Amino acid sequence: MTKISAIITCYNVQEYVAVAMQSILDCGFEDMELILIDDCSTDKTRAIAGAVGAAANVPYVPIYFSRNTVGGVACAANAGLDAATGDIVIFIDGDDWVVPAALRRAVDLQIASRADFTVCNCQEYWNDSGEYTQYPEGHYWEQLPHTADPVRRRDMLLRMAPFPWRKVYSRNFLERHRIRFPVGDFFFEDNPFHWETTIKAERISFLDEITHVHRMARSGQTVGSKGTKYLKIFDHATTIRETLESSGEYMANQSAYIDWLLRHVLWCGKFVPAGFLNEVFERGKPQLQQLPADSFWHGLAIAGFGPSDIRKLAAIYLDERFEFLREF
Repeated sequence: MTKISAIITCYNVQEYVAVAMQSILDCGFEDMELILIDDCSTDKTRAIAGAVGAAANVPYVPIYFSRNTVGGVACAANAGLDAATGDIVIFIDGDDWVVPAALRRAVDLQIASRADFTVCNCQEYWNDSGEYTQYPEGHYWEQLPHTADPVRRRDMLLRMAPFPWRKVYSRNFLERHRIRFPVGDFFFEDNPFHWETTIKAERISFLDEITHVHRMARSGQTVGSKGTKYLKIFDHATTIRETLESSGEYMANQSAYIDWLLRHVLWCGKFVPAGFLNEVFERGKPQLQQLPADSFWHGLAIAGFGPSDIRKLAAIYLDERFEFLREF
């Protein structure tokens, strides 16, 4: 029998944690351990999680940090991986939920395919409006059934959202390659984790079903409001490039990396306060200028950006600060 390790990471999610926990319990996996890591919440998250865990009919493994860790969920997610004993690992954010029937099918596919991990579709739920939306990657899901080449499928995955919680992982794969989330004073650590797992995987399965619902626009959420935390993406750009270079995979994945880098420079410029646009310019310049000229201009030409975004990126590459700032 295949054992499932469901890892839920939490911080101040008292309104939502019971839903996250119950949704994975409703999957009805015959052999599952529920591992919940609380990053020193200051609300009633632990009490609510403890009540749900005590009533669960599966082993409940609470891990409570004595102080809040820096950055995002890396420390909590890594603690969950270190505690996991299952054959399969599933991540759930404490404010999200899974779709039980679809997730069971994803696990069945993961087991049958013997993949290193299975990628599933997902949906966003907007907490402020009650609206459900799809992440803008539907064109990749449309192409995947017609794409047999594993190299091309991997390239498409690198261009998709990096969410770890919409994937079903082989724990043996993660342990064999010693893959963990990077720990540091930054957010968005799912990006380097996504790149490392994708590059090192030999077999990847895809299931075009919504298995996870990601809650957006809630109070205290990392993504969604302006702030300097978005500048941390430049640390991840360095990590991703160094991982590609150390594994000898940079040239094979250069196009996908350039596309990722261009989009995240623009993304950072969109969300930082206006007073930090100079920092975006300074942090983005060495990242872009290390690209060969022909690769940079080709990547910019095929990315599908509008005129203003093209001018922003070109200004950084050409070291024209005023031209960059005037686009805002």
